[in-house]
Amino acid sequence: MRIIKCGGSILGSSREVEAVADWVAGLAKEPGTLIVVVSAPAGVTDLLFASISLNASTTGEQIAEHVSSGERHMAETLTDHLQSRGLPARSLSVREIGLQAAGNPLDADPVSVDVELIAKAAAESPALVIPGFTGMSSAGDIRLLGRGGSDLTAIFLAAELGASCHLVQAAPGIYEIDPVRAEGPRFEQMHWDDLIEMEREVVQAKAVRLAKQRKQPFIVSGLSSPGRTLVGDVAARLVRDDTSHAPS
Repeated sequence: MRIIKCGGSILGSSREVEAVADWVAGLAKEPGTLIVVVSAPAGVTDLLFASISLNASTTGEQIAEHVSSGERHMAETLTDHLQSRGLPARSLSVREIGLQAAGNPLDADPVSVDVELIAKAAAESPALVIPGFTGMSSAGDIRLLGRGGSDLTAIFLAAELGASCHLVQAAPGIYEIDPVRAEGPRFEQMHWDDLIEMEREVVQAKAVRLAKQRKQPFIVSGLSSPGRTLVGDVAARLVRDDTSHAPS
């Protein structure tokens, strides 16, 4: 079982969604089950936060329900694209997989998931698509997992399911000088602590701390890019790519 998280930086346009669907459909030809965790397109979460009407009676749960719609819509959209390619993909909500989260409604932590339910769904479909960034409270209310929370969704699911984890973004790996704009030598591998200590948050810090706690390695790369960075219980090692990369 493989967890693939597709970030908002590669889902910003219909053409990019098509490219992601092509890539995932290709991966699905390999043995095993894919679980694709999706973010909202870049900028959508900010717009959703700005668009909600706030007053004294607005609750964190109401904000979370509204803001999480970006991920839900993207999960449905990507599933439709995969199905149009002949792949029997299925979209599952966080309620359907029992992804429980506790704490602040806008910055909660995942605590449990229904592993048996996911295994049953995986036996029926080679590709499952799940919205990232969200969980639900014990009362069934939506909880956000903090900004960048789709990283946390993917790493938590990988740790719970004993799966591999691959975070896909615009930049082809993590770079020493500017990890967001892909400048300088690239880390071929790095320790969780090295990533936490970076000035720029390439992967949600809370997610990296959980990965270290659960001893969950993960890969960060671009879509179909040869360059990638392994993050885990390894010593940092830098390489220089042969070609320069455009800003993400």
